[in-house]
Amino acid sequence: MSRFPIREIADRLAAAHDADAVLDALLAYLRALQGDWHPTVAIFDPTREVFESVYQRERGRLEARQLSLPLDHLPARLVRKFVRPSAFFNGGDRRSLLEKLFQNSPGYEPDRFEAPQIQPLTAAVAWRSCLCLPLNDRDELLGIVVIATTRVGAFTPAVVGELQPVRSLASLALARRLHAEGRVTVEARTADDNHRRMITGLQVQLQQAQDEALRAAEQHSAAIATIEALRRELETRQAEGADGPMYDATAVSGLMERLNALEEQNASATTHLSEAFAQLAASQSRQAELQRTLDLVREGFAVIAGDPRAESLTRSFVAWFCEQFQVERCSLMRMDTRQNDLRILAHRGLDPAVAPGVRVQMGQGVAGWVAHHRKPLLVRDRTTAGPVAASGKQDYNSDSYMSLPLQHRGRLVGVLNLSNKRDGESFDELDLERAEFAANVLAMALGGGLEAAEAA
Repeated sequence: MSRFPIREIADRLAAAHDADAVLDALLAYLRALQGDWHPTVAIFDPTREVFESVYQRERGRLEARQLSLPLDHLPARLVRKFVRPSAFFNGGDRRSLLEKLFQNSPGYEPDRFEAPQIQPLTAAVAWRSCLCLPLNDRDELLGIVVIATTRVGAFTPAVVGELQPVRSLASLALARRLHAEGRVTVEARTADDNHRRMITGLQVQLQQAQDEALRAAEQHSAAIATIEALRRELETRQAEGADGPMYDATAVSGLMERLNALEEQNASATTHLSEAFAQLAASQSRQAELQRTLDLVREGFAVIAGDPRAESLTRSFVAWFCEQFQVERCSLMRMDTRQNDLRILAHRGLDPAVAPGVRVQMGQGVAGWVAHHRKPLLVRDRTTAGPVAASGKQDYNSDSYMSLPLQHRGRLVGVLNLSNKRDGESFDELDLERAEFAANVLAMALGGGLEAAEAA
């Protein structure tokens, strides 16, 4: 296997306009890299836990065949390595351990007993060596690259090591394309400005991280090439034997020492390479999170455009918040300036007979505190001391909730309350960040409606 310019594949993957183009670029590159390789990419559906399609590029174009291959039809070693590593980890370090597993995993090679189980994912060739590499978005498996060849023992540690940067770059490109942008409205473009500046700044950091990772990959590739050249020279001299005309015991000893030293340096370089790609993956993940928040804001404007009637818009927003944040309980409270209290305007998950009579004074309880201080409140655990005491009610499925003020043109128009995540998990800072952006859209719609009513 010849050493390859890592920037070439980086540029081709970055230029891919969708997920299919990413796969096409990756498969074309691997096919051209080694003439006897027959690469495929098997796409994984985590919701059904099946491999749903296999892509290959054997006749100059990307082809896909559909399948539904359950995990229990695959080798147990492969499933444990790439699909269900969480079975080995417990506790708070699960995510970091999974990320290290994905980023440092050298690959998986089926043995002769596992070959029939792998066959549905490979090209239709009589292969004798096969290598599997994961494509992942942090700790979520996206698919597996499967490279088959008719040569025996084709995938040496050096070959697998050189493929790791390509695998990491392909994972990032595929994850990026799968997070597609949504529909853009005029209002959304106006609201996007600040958020886009955040994304632009992060893109600069992402480019710096990618450049660092590529430099590390190139150095790693060059070191592997040097080691392989030294190993071949050493093997040639040793094969001559002590009686050979070119044999020099001192030279052979010197080659061995140099080879050992380079292998030690390469081990350190491999660690640095993994760290560089881990930083790149973290930057990419943060960019994807910001992009998803931006998409959420756009969808909020779509709710306004799709339901312009004031009497039903609030109900549409409550339903939308419940779906976006996967919560069972949401209440939108409107500020009544005459009585200086909050009243429920729309809700989901509350008792319909009780909700209309709820009155919350400014400063009273969670919603009253949020309205008075005009600050959002995120509580992960009701037992933890906070700025305001919880209600003490027992009809919650977790101890976590969020409450956000709704302000329009400096005026408090209401409070939004979210609780009871469907999975029973706690809200986090990312939930709060997205809820604040979406709440600004809701406040704009609610405040605009109140202004129109007052003007009439």
